[in-house]
Amino acid sequence: MNHKKQSVLPLLTIGLVLISGCGNGASYKQAQAAANEAGNGGALTLWMFNTDIYLKPAAEEVAKEMNIKLNYEFINPERYKTKIKVAVSANELPDIFAQYLGKSERDFILNANVSAPLNDVLTSTGLESKFDKGSLIQEADGSIYSVPYRPEQSQVMVYNKKLMANLGIQPPKTWDELLVVIQTANRKGVIPIALGGKDRWPGDIIYNTLVLREDPNAFNRALNNEIKFTDKPFVDAADKVIKLVQANAFQQGFLNHSDLEARELFYTGKALMLINGSWIFTKAISSLGDDLGYIKFPQTGAAADPFSTNTGERSSTPYGLFVNVQSQQLQKAKEFAIRYSLKINNELVKLGQASYAASDMKTEGKINDAYAEYVKDFKSFKFIQTYWYSAITTSKGEEYRDLNQKLYTGTLSSSQYTESMEQIMRKP
Repeated sequence: MNHKKQSVLPLLTIGLVLISGCGNGASYKQAQAAANEAGNGGALTLWMFNTDIYLKPAAEEVAKEMNIKLNYEFINPERYKTKIKVAVSANELPDIFAQYLGKSERDFILNANVSAPLNDVLTSTGLESKFDKGSLIQEADGSIYSVPYRPEQSQVMVYNKKLMANLGIQPPKTWDELLVVIQTANRKGVIPIALGGKDRWPGDIIYNTLVLREDPNAFNRALNNEIKFTDKPFVDAADKVIKLVQANAFQQGFLNHSDLEARELFYTGKALMLINGSWIFTKAISSLGDDLGYIKFPQTGAAADPFSTNTGERSSTPYGLFVNVQSQQLQKAKEFAIRYSLKINNELVKLGQASYAASDMKTEGKINDAYAEYVKDFKSFKFIQTYWYSAITTSKGEEYRDLNQKLYTGTLSSSQYTESMEQIMRKP
């Protein structure tokens, strides 16, 4: 689909000022008032942190259909985490905003009482029936406070078929084969694996998966105090991270590269492989086309049935779109969020991607072979371990990710790393 990169209605300069920073309540109120007077249908503000190419056009389409002026900002993911917390504290949230998955992230919004229940508009518009069973999360009070904008996703390992062929090697299926691929790529001057170490979570995903390959039950058992985080699966996985760093598996200076910078190395053919989440498929397909390859993460550990499991986002606390309970156009904001969620779902269906609601759309064009293989695998996984950060509190998660990043610097032994992790995870 050829999305036009133009706003349905021009953004007011004052609107841009209010979105660019939280901290001036008077400016926010003045800008909101001016925006409300600007269009027949009023105005709404939207904050998102994703970069998928269909998100902005979809928002503009809904704004046009509802005859509203839309001021939006798509914010760097790491900066967004800080900005949304400041906005909650300062009572300067936009009308509609996205939030990360995970218990702590969701509880942060719900406990602050800043989000509005959507039940009334879901019912009055008849749109609730469109959503798949389980995709609308009902809280203990019976209210639905968010709608999805991302389907369940999981860790993926993708590669450049053309580069792999030029190197004369096959995608790795085992730990030893992975080391050979890394060695061969380095010898030929190709980055083996692109990694955005600066953002911490990409390295976290790799370690999570390495533990899963040792024992798929290890993390949950450790959380339940049945075993310790210093036990063999965690140590062996840490040893493998250290080995990857020693083997120069990642680009030079990877700890100073953001995830988006690392992705670009892969998209532009400078890196052979990328270990990330399935959300990268949209850009990877448009960049590499039929040269995009996908494999399950190799059998790197002692797990008996490694290829039936994966790490990912099967969670009761998913990514969600929320509506500011203090929105000056509350009902309109609720309707926009719901219609935007369904519009995004339509875009996913047209792209042949996983979805979370019913749609009249059909897949446009040929589905990329790599993505089709991933979808087949995703449906067949017997177990998906929720990303660790989403299963623990934010305070523990931040400490853990800081520790995990140190592991990639090569300054910690596996025993030092796991001993520190045990201490972090046992905190109240």
